[in-house]
Amino acid sequence: MIFKTDDMKFKLKSLILLLAICSAVVLNQSCGTPSNIPQTETVTQIYGSSFGNAPQVFSRYLPSDGIAEGTKIVFQTSNPERGLKVMNYHFESLFGAPQDISVIELDASRYEFRVTDHVKLVRTSEIASAAGAAAAINGTFYDMKKGGSVCYLQIDGVVADTTKGRDMKVRATGAVVVRKGKLSVEPWNQDKEKAFRSKLRKNTSVMATMPLLIMDGFAVELPYYKGFSDKRHPRSVVFGKDGKVCLMVIDGRSKGNAAGMTLDEVQRYLVSIDGGKGCTSAVNLDGGGSSTLWTAKDGIINHPSDNSKFDHKGERRVANSIAAFKK
Repeated sequence: MIFKTDDMKFKLKSLILLLAICSAVVLNQSCGTPSNIPQTETVTQIYGSSFGNAPQVFSRYLPSDGIAEGTKIVFQTSNPERGLKVMNYHFESLFGAPQDISVIELDASRYEFRVTDHVKLVRTSEIASAAGAAAAINGTFYDMKKGGSVCYLQIDGVVADTTKGRDMKVRATGAVVVRKGKLSVEPWNQDKEKAFRSKLRKNTSVMATMPLLIMDGFAVELPYYKGFSDKRHPRSVVFGKDGKVCLMVIDGRSKGNAAGMTLDEVQRYLVSIDGGKGCTSAVNLDGGGSSTLWTAKDGIINHPSDNSKFDHKGERRVANSIAAFKK
């Protein structure tokens, strides 16, 4: 077939345009949005409604205690990498005050855990980032002037610190124990501390802390310490649920944004999540200005209170932390 010159130019331009469109379509279908970029989903719900447009994970950490029907909840979730979910709940009112709760849910079959001694006071995010961790939370109580833990701390079979002070020896009723990368929450007392010290194991790390909150699915009796137990503070918690290890921070000390919780309120929250199914075990860590929750993808995801601002920049230097790593 013979075409005139003008026809040839027109058909050539049309062919080039068609090829460009096809290439764009193929590229978009094959590449699209990279799957490793976290996609954050935000929904606003009214408690008592059907939650029909909320992600399935929404109800897993939603409490049935301390919340009134009609309460506004803003929920954010992202899945930065396989086996790791990040969730944030902002409650207009929970236990009669605004609350902001962040949870990192980790699949225990895909992540291993480490207890870290910072040696000196260093931010949790800096230690975790340098080590190549996927997620981290601040650890147990420490001497803010001299550094070092005031609760028993054992790293891979080496004792870094022992429980100090008569009061702390009674108060430290829980521990995070990591055996060959597997994390568990366990009861703690001075007899257990002596037992661990007498038989140190290379692949075992221990972080004693206070207090134990949940054991075997049931709330345990809480010790009472004026100012610590009965006043609302930011709280850091490690708990287990359905084969997952969860790191949680309840923000506080921010009027109108986050009140924080008493220990009793923290326990009530954990017992009533997921329609009252609750969690398997839980222990309280150092809180207040120390409370920090971090991921490699998103950085600090809670609102550390040390700068008295409701932002992500008020992180405190601490003596120890707990971190999660991809297997």
